[in-house]
Amino acid sequence: MCPTSVDIWAVGIAVVIGGQYFSWNEGLAAGSVSYGIAVGAMGMAYLCLTLSMAEMTSMMPFAGGAYGLGRCTLGFFTGFLLGCCETLEYILYVTCSCLTLSRMLATKWPELDKCKYLVWAMSYVVACLALARGGRTYWMWNRAMAAISLGIVVIFCLGSLPFVDTTLPFQSDYFVVGDLTDFIEAFPKAAWFFIGIESLNTLSNAVPNPKSTIPRGQLASMVTLLITATWTYVVCMLLPPGLPTLSAELSPLNRGFTRMFNISNATATLLAVPATFATAQGFMLSYSNILMAMANSKLLPAFLATRHTSFGTPVNALVSGTMVSFALCFVVDAWSLDQYVFNACMLFAFTSYTAQCLGYIFLKTHHKTTKRLFTSPLGIGGAVFAMCVWVLNTIGIVAFQGDHQMSLIFVVLLVGVCSGYYHGYAKHHQSFSEEEQKIMLFAHIAIHNSAKAKQAKRSKGSLSSRGSTRKMSKRYLQVGVRPSSSVAVTNTTAIES
Repeated sequence: MCPTSVDIWAVGIAVVIGGQYFSWNEGLAAGSVSYGIAVGAMGMAYLCLTLSMAEMTSMMPFAGGAYGLGRCTLGFFTGFLLGCCETLEYILYVTCSCLTLSRMLATKWPELDKCKYLVWAMSYVVACLALARGGRTYWMWNRAMAAISLGIVVIFCLGSLPFVDTTLPFQSDYFVVGDLTDFIEAFPKAAWFFIGIESLNTLSNAVPNPKSTIPRGQLASMVTLLITATWTYVVCMLLPPGLPTLSAELSPLNRGFTRMFNISNATATLLAVPATFATAQGFMLSYSNILMAMANSKLLPAFLATRHTSFGTPVNALVSGTMVSFALCFVVDAWSLDQYVFNACMLFAFTSYTAQCLGYIFLKTHHKTTKRLFTSPLGIGGAVFAMCVWVLNTIGIVAFQGDHQMSLIFVVLLVGVCSGYYHGYAKHHQSFSEEEQKIMLFAHIAIHNSAKAKQAKRSKGSLSSRGSTRKMSKRYLQVGVRPSSSVAVTNTTAIES
């Protein structure tokens, strides 16, 4: 079975829509209008990011996520850190999703709380089995998960209409709650509606024609999610008793399900389980692809690049990332670190998003004539708008969450560990993988040629220019690229000295 843009769309729905079932409603503590503005701005930022990434994928469909683009636009060290940030984002999100799924099941069957470790293990095992099998089995399974998850949202929105109270939007006391600081604190929670749409680029090596298939599927998925997010938000606002109690509920969609099906709140919560599971499984696929791509570039141990001998799936990367995520479940649950982990997850995400927007601007500026099958109608302006949103949300997480900057400290420590690993090991072993040489090397070469031309112009052919060129060539040899008489192959701004 050859995956099509429909399958990419289905992955996008499966990965993202789980966030529209739960947790996003916590932001309503800032008020219905205030948070509505935040959701709208967040949606537009994700749309701008998606358009930018679709254009980049139509040029350079690389399955390694943000780190491949970061290596050639922001430098090798920065690119490595971006790969780590994106991987950690997905691993942490899977941990959050797994814990949430366990708690949803426990609301219906409280006895499961006594064996929650088994519930976690079973969730990971079932998800891994489908991903490890891959091929037609996975794609059909994913289509089913997407259809179920999306179908339940549609049923909620349509089935809740007879129960809406059109007077609730006029609860003026809850339009705006608090001041600007409360708005900034709530802003990052709007990301629950859309986080994960960027992960579709990691599927570039899974489809036959990624330059066209990925952008079509990604854009279709983003449009679908914008519609469901808007619809879900409005319907939840219209269901009695409205605010302020909605912001404190585990599953805000339960208000509709309990009425239309005449079921208990605990039973209604079970309807969110398929989407929550699908979200976790989708992120597991993403971090396994990134880990494998980084291992192929010798940034990580080589065993992570090994594929299954029969199915061709990145089983070692999948199992390794999953073991880390599973171990974190025990830590997060024992110490009640859910909010810290979510904040750290979003910090990694916003950092990665900002870097990808910068990379898009760089490619848009320096590779205007490079062939692409899709062009973002918003261009650089859209990327700049998205970056402003990411920066504002980063500030919101760092300074306005009331966690005494513990999330920031956690992120800084992880980045410090990754930096030490890079300078102690990866820097001296890294290379260009075969996929990078096919897809991204032209960008490295173009950047080098531009840098060399500027250097030559400044030095006017002095010995320092020739010495610099020899030094740059030596550096590129360290990452597995050999200079030739026909192609210049170094990048003074990219390679660490």
